[in-house]
Amino acid sequence: MVGKKRSGLANDRRAYCYSLCPPICPSITLTDIATFNGINWLLNQDTTILACQTLEIPVGQELQTNHFTLTNNGTINVRGTIRNDQDTIGNNSITINNGTINIFPTGTIVVVRNLFISSSDSIFTNNGVVNNYGDFFCQTYGVINNNAGSRINNYSFYSGGTGGFRLNYKGTFNNAGTFINNTGATSLNAFDATIYNYGGGTIINNGTITNNGTLNNADGLSTCGVGTISGSGTIVGLGINGTVCPP
Repeated sequence: MVGKKRSGLANDRRAYCYSLCPPICPSITLTDIATFNGINWLLNQDTTILACQTLEIPVGQELQTNHFTLTNNGTINVRGTIRNDQDTIGNNSITINNGTINIFPTGTIVVVRNLFISSSDSIFTNNGVVNNYGDFFCQTYGVINNNAGSRINNYSFYSGGTGGFRLNYKGTFNNAGTFINNTGATSLNAFDATIYNYGGGTIINNGTITNNGTLNNADGLSTCGVGTISGSGTIVGLGINGTVCPP
C-alpha cells in the first residue's frame, strides 16, 4: 500500500513550528532527580532545574542534596525541606539558585556541614531570589552566599525553635547582594556565627536582627568594598560589630 504523501502546506507548517514554536518543557518531580531511601529523598547526581521548570518539595518530604550540586534556573517551591548536606568525605554539597526559591510557612532550607567530614563544605549560593516565609537555617559550619544582584526576602519570624533567617554556631552569611528583613520578621546571628556585608551589599532591616555573633559591615577601607545597613528595624544582642572583609 502506497503511503500518503505529505502536502506542501503540512511540510511548511512543520518547518515553521520547528523553527519558531516554543519547546515543550518537561515536568520535574522528586522521583526524577532523587532516590527515596524509606525516609528521605537523596539527590542521585548533579542536577539542574531548567528555567521553564517548577520543582515542588511537598509538605513532610525532605530532599537531601548529599554530596552533589543542585542548580536551580527555574522555580523551587519548598513546602517540605531541602537539607543541603553531604555524606561523602572530600565532596561538597552545593545548592545554586539562579531562579526563584519560595520557602512556604511549612518549609525549611537547612545548610549544614557534617561535623565529622571537615574536608567537605555545605554551601548555598543565591544568584536569584529567595522568598522566605518559613525557616531558612544556616546550621553549624554552613555557608550562605548572597551574591551581587541577588535578593533574599525574609518575611518570617522565629517561634518555637524554628522560623526566620538564622545562622547557628560557626555559620557564615556572605552578603554582596540585597537582604531584606521585612516588618515583623526576625534574623538571628548566633554566638560564633558571622555575617559579612560587603562589596555593595545591602541589609535593609525593617524587623529585628539579633546579633550574638559577629556582624561585619565593610567600611570601604579594605579591598572588599562598602556594605550598607539601613531600615526602620532594630539590631539587638551582645555580639560584635566590625568592618572585616570575608577571608
